[in-house]
Amino acid sequence: MISFCSSERPWFHQRGQTFLVIVVFIAVFLLAVLGLATDYSQVWAHRQMAQGAADAACQAAAADLFLNAVSPSASGQNGLQSFSWIGSPFDCSTNAGSPPCAYAALNGYSGSNVSVTFPSSLTGVNVIPAGFGTIAHPYIKVVITDHVPMSFTKLVSSTGTVNITASAGCGLNPVAVPIPLVVLHPTSTGALSVASAASSIKILGGPNRSIQVDSSSNSAVNATHSNNVNLSQAGPGGSGADFGAFGGPSTKPAGVNVGSSGNWVQPSTPIGDPWIIIATPPVPGTAGTATPVPFAVNGCPDPSGCVEFSGGNYTACSNSVAPGGNGCLISPNFTSGGVPWQLSHPYTAGALIKPTAAQHNAGGYIYQALNTGTSSGAVPNPWNQTIGGNQIDGGVTWKNMGPNSTSPKTAIFDPGLYYIESGGLNPGPNTTMRMSTGGSCPPNCASGDGSNGAIFYFSTAGGTVSVGNNTGKGSACTSQPIPGSSGCIVSYKPDGSTLFGVTSRALQCPGGPANPPQVPAAMDGNILLAPCSGTYGSSDSKSRGFLFFQNRSTAANPSWGGGGQFLLSGFMYFHQDGSYGSVLTMNGGSGAGAFTLGNIVVDKLAITGNSGITMILNPQVTFQVLKPQLLQ
Repeated sequence: MISFCSSERPWFHQRGQTFLVIVVFIAVFLLAVLGLATDYSQVWAHRQMAQGAADAACQAAAADLFLNAVSPSASGQNGLQSFSWIGSPFDCSTNAGSPPCAYAALNGYSGSNVSVTFPSSLTGVNVIPAGFGTIAHPYIKVVITDHVPMSFTKLVSSTGTVNITASAGCGLNPVAVPIPLVVLHPTSTGALSVASAASSIKILGGPNRSIQVDSSSNSAVNATHSNNVNLSQAGPGGSGADFGAFGGPSTKPAGVNVGSSGNWVQPSTPIGDPWIIIATPPVPGTAGTATPVPFAVNGCPDPSGCVEFSGGNYTACSNSVAPGGNGCLISPNFTSGGVPWQLSHPYTAGALIKPTAAQHNAGGYIYQALNTGTSSGAVPNPWNQTIGGNQIDGGVTWKNMGPNSTSPKTAIFDPGLYYIESGGLNPGPNTTMRMSTGGSCPPNCASGDGSNGAIFYFSTAGGTVSVGNNTGKGSACTSQPIPGSSGCIVSYKPDGSTLFGVTSRALQCPGGPANPPQVPAAMDGNILLAPCSGTYGSSDSKSRGFLFFQNRSTAANPSWGGGGQFLLSGFMYFHQDGSYGSVLTMNGGSGAGAFTLGNIVVDKLAITGNSGITMILNPQVTFQVLKPQLLQ
């Protein structure tokens, strides 16, 4: 009998040994894989921690980078460190107390493992537009190196550690935001001052923050009486808005009312000049003109007549001027009352003439062409001496518009840029300022440069806006006035309608937001409207832009009083680069209301007088300002 046992046992024995070797190999392999997975899970976790630390350090540093650019005097103020660490590259073995190093340390990274540099650009990030000026250090980059020890990997490799790096790039980036009322002086006490119990500023609507005061002074805001600053109806919801103060006081002043939705935010990072990128208006190539116009012509609301100004260069104006000459703002004396009539001359509809006494115009009346045509070859004898009556003159029909003063006290302004030198905008006692309608309105409301409003640029320190307490106080006409009479001014109609034959330029820009409900249906006093379109209008041509713009290289003391109603629709910008020497003083009217529709950016602001000013902000109008951001 043959046995096979002896030949099978070695085979099974060898097979068992092979299986054991395979099991051991797989176990070692799995152990190595598990070790690698464990190690590189740790690498991934450290990578995330390092990146979070780099981002935090970078963003903390960017905040100081921003302040160093827009408000360098904030260095060392209100708990901030000195900005002396900004500029030269370093690692955190030095400058350990600087913001990037401090925040990196809070996240577990310090010493030479954290490096900080200040590149002039960042890959993939658009450069800051030139309009923001030269910024020495616009960007910062933080790089963190983490030496992660390997526990299992080193069993199968000579690598004992893996070095991982995480980097973050931050800097200043233009961002479109709505602008609050901004007071720019970096250090002044009382930068915003509402001095007495009888004076107040009330803000309606606008963005979440209504006011920003950049001064680092502990007494930057002076408002001690109830509702000196009333924000209870401000903000998007009309129930309150924030008041931001970089300096102080640290607690909300008794005179500040932020409403149910607002907050007193202190310290609040300074915003800097939000209009720094707006180019200075160029000197116009032509001189502005001054023309006497009679009642109701081009929106003249004064029965005794007005002076109508056109946009242009007013740096070499004259107070004694012929009609159509370069008369200084706002009450020039005319050497004659109007343009003489001419024989066989072509006239366009709306043209104004004043025939002389020798031309049989004993009353010295002004006439307006009702149609385009050519005058007669003979002098009408006499000209129709009935105010409102018509005169046929060859191919032209004229209307007697009444007499016109050679020293009018009411000014109307055509749309355009008013480039003003030393004279400023300085109306005398008992004067009134309004906007012209530029002819029949509609359809010809867009006269002048077509922007639908006026911008007054003050080019010298000696020229600014200075409206005294006896302007804009003319009594409102209560019945149809007689052309040539005096003693009343026709009220302004914000809806652009006609009252007593006088048409108003509408407050609302074409296609823009409806007029605020707080604005009365009729207003008296001074009414000035900024452009809706063009360089100094809004970007969408639906809101009014810049009304007053002071040369940034000069200090000025603009003031607006009046003692009655007034409405200023547009931005008021009074800022001196570097020295912050411009102070705007505003005095509310004693009438039914004094309104500013738009934003104010000024070095210092003082609200005085015995009544209030209502400021209505538009949250839809935005401008690009620099903000610190994580960029890469």
